[in-house]
Amino acid sequence: MPPISPPAESVEGMEVLPPGAGEPAPTSVRDEIAGDPTAITMGEYGDYHALDQANCDVWAHRPALTSSTGTWLRRGWWYTEIEAVVLNRMWKRDDMTLGQDSASNRKLILARTDPGASGSVRFTLGRFLFRDIKNRDHTMEFTAFGGGESTQDDTLTSASDGQTLFVPTGISDFNPAFDGAQTMNVDYDSRFNSFEVNYRVKERLSRDRMLLTPGGEWVRTANEGVTKQYLVGFRYFDLVDTLDWNATNISTFANEDGNYHVEADNDMFGLQIGGSMLFEHDRWNIEIMGKGGPYITDVKSESRLTITNDADSSFTVNNRDTTLSYIGELQIIGRYHLRPNISLKAGWQMMYVSAVALAPDQLNFSPDDGRFPYTGDPFYNGGIFGMECYW
Repeated sequence: MPPISPPAESVEGMEVLPPGAGEPAPTSVRDEIAGDPTAITMGEYGDYHALDQANCDVWAHRPALTSSTGTWLRRGWWYTEIEAVVLNRMWKRDDMTLGQDSASNRKLILARTDPGASGSVRFTLGRFLFRDIKNRDHTMEFTAFGGGESTQDDTLTSASDGQTLFVPTGISDFNPAFDGAQTMNVDYDSRFNSFEVNYRVKERLSRDRMLLTPGGEWVRTANEGVTKQYLVGFRYFDLVDTLDWNATNISTFANEDGNYHVEADNDMFGLQIGGSMLFEHDRWNIEIMGKGGPYITDVKSESRLTITNDADSSFTVNNRDTTLSYIGELQIIGRYHLRPNISLKAGWQMMYVSAVALAPDQLNFSPDDGRFPYTGDPFYNGGIFGMECYW
C-alpha cells in the first residue's frame, strides 16, 4: 500500500481540518534529518518534533511505513452511505381469514407472517463538523429510507354451483357483508417512507502503534479495539396500508358485485436516540447499532364499500385520530475498507413499529364510524448491502 498522509496536527486537542482535507503533512525533526519528503509524521497521535538526536538515531533516519491506522479511516468533510435493504414484514402471528367456502372449507387468506420480502433503498448524506478534545468526530447527517412495497393477494371461488362463500362474523361485525358470493379476491399492499436528521458523535481509534517487522522495518499500524458512537435526532415515518376486497354475485346484496376498499395512512413524527459499538480492525470492523424513540402519530383511514347498482348499501367512512407510537431498530453490520474513503458493508436489520392502524384491522362493513383500532405492530427484518464513501 502506498504511504497515505495523516490529517493535520491538533492544537490543544482541537483539530482544524478533518481527516484527508488535502493539507500536506507537517514536517518533523526526523523528516528533516532523513531528507525524505514522503515521510509520515504522527499528527495528533504523537508529535515527533520533541524527538532528540538520540531518538532519531534509534529510528535510523528512516520513515515508518504506513499501514491502515486510526487516521487512515474516515478522511473527508462529507460522507455518504448507499444501501439496498431487503426486508420481510410480519404484522400478526396468525393468518387472517376474510372468506370461507362452507362446502369445501377452503379460505380466503391474508398471510400475516410471510407476505414476502420487499426491496428498499436507504441513502445517507453527512457533514463533518469538528473533532473534540476526546478525539471524537461530530457530524450532522440526513437519511432517506423507503421505496419498497410489501404485497400479497388471494382468490377464493365457490366449489359448487351454489353461492356458498361467507365472511366470518369477526370481520363482518354482524353487518351485511359478502355472504353468499360466487368468488372473492383480495389485494393488500403496505409501504413506508422514512426521513431523519441526526447529530452523531463518533469515537476514533486511540493513538497508533509503531511495530518492528521481522524484516527490520518500523510500521505504523492501528491500535485495534472497541469504539462507540452516539446519535440523537428527529424522524418522520409514513406508513400506508391499502386493501382491496372484491366479490361477485353476492346473494346478500341481491346478487350484485361488491368492492371494499380500505386505506390507512400513519404519519409519525418523533425524537430518537441511539448508539453503537464497533470492534475495529485496520481493514474491517463489525458494528452493533440500536436506536428508537416515541412518536406522535396522525392516523387517517378511509373505508369505502361499493355495491353495483345499489347506492343505498354503498357507503364511505373517513376516520382521523392521534395516538402515541414507538419505532425501534437494531442493526448488525460488517465493513471492509477498500480505501481510506471507500468501504463495502453488509449486515442484518430488524425494525419494530408499534400502535399503528393497518387496513385489514379496519374491516367491519359498518356505514357508521365504527371502531378505529391501533392493533398493528409490524415487524421487519432482512439484509443490508451497500457502501460508504468519504470525500
